[in-house]
Amino acid sequence: MQKDEGDRLEVWKNAPAGGGAKSSKGTSHIMRNNEFRKLSLVALALLGSTVAWSRSTPRPGAPEPQAASVSASASQSTASSSYVVRTVEESVTGTISGRILYNGKPVLPKRFTVTSDTSICGTTKEVYPVRIEGGGIADAVVWIDDITNGKAFNFPSPLIDQKKCSFVPHVLLMKGGELKLGNTDLCMHNIHVVSFANREANKAIPPGAAPQAITLARADRITVRCDVHKWMSSYVVVAKNPYYVITGAGGSFRLEGVPAGHYHLKVWQESLGELDQEITVEPAKRTETGFTYRANGA
Repeated sequence: MQKDEGDRLEVWKNAPAGGGAKSSKGTSHIMRNNEFRKLSLVALALLGSTVAWSRSTPRPGAPEPQAASVSASASQSTASSSYVVRTVEESVTGTISGRILYNGKPVLPKRFTVTSDTSICGTTKEVYPVRIEGGGIADAVVWIDDITNGKAFNFPSPLIDQKKCSFVPHVLLMKGGELKLGNTDLCMHNIHVVSFANREANKAIPPGAAPQAITLARADRITVRCDVHKWMSSYVVVAKNPYYVITGAGGSFRLEGVPAGHYHLKVWQESLGELDQEITVEPAKRTETGFTYRANGA
């Protein structure tokens, strides 16, 4: 009786799930499957550990993300930090002069209806995205982009005022440093300074208030707006060297005291963008050049 129960127990242990007796071949097959499953689980566990390690631990020689971020921030410098002021004999310097021209259909002004502060601002305002006089473009900025040494900065003390609900001047050049924001009008203005390289500023300036100062230390092209009067805008260029100039009436410009050499000359206009060319300056000579913006299919 005990033998029969033992036989039945042994048969039950070796029986397949679907019933019926299992051959020794079937048994070894199941054992191989079980071993394969165990090995697979071990392999998956090891793989998971490897993936987790690779996500949390930098590869040997790879920089930490934080270090890369700090390095990028550290690479930014003040506007004139890479420019060296030195005494340059006049005999080894030259002059660049010329005009910035416009070739295209007339640029029409944008018209705004004034609904507040009309006693000061008037009832309508016209804003010209491009100021063209005699075929030349005024208020464009011309500069030598890659000069590294030469004369000292001599820009006037930077101040943007607000007169009759317009910014004065419309385009301003300055060395990196302090910019003053004034308000001559007898109404409230809210100046919004938008910059990529410098800290953004938003200041309410009541009538008669003393000019307020902000710091613009890094080279940049900056937009200045009034959040109260939507047509008001001006532009500040923080120069990285002193060889910048704003074009006058008719688009004329002149850069003096340029050390002889080969340079990249650039021009920028708020609505038309940027152009560039290579130029060679010779000692004691004037180099005539210029740029032409072609617009509206011209």
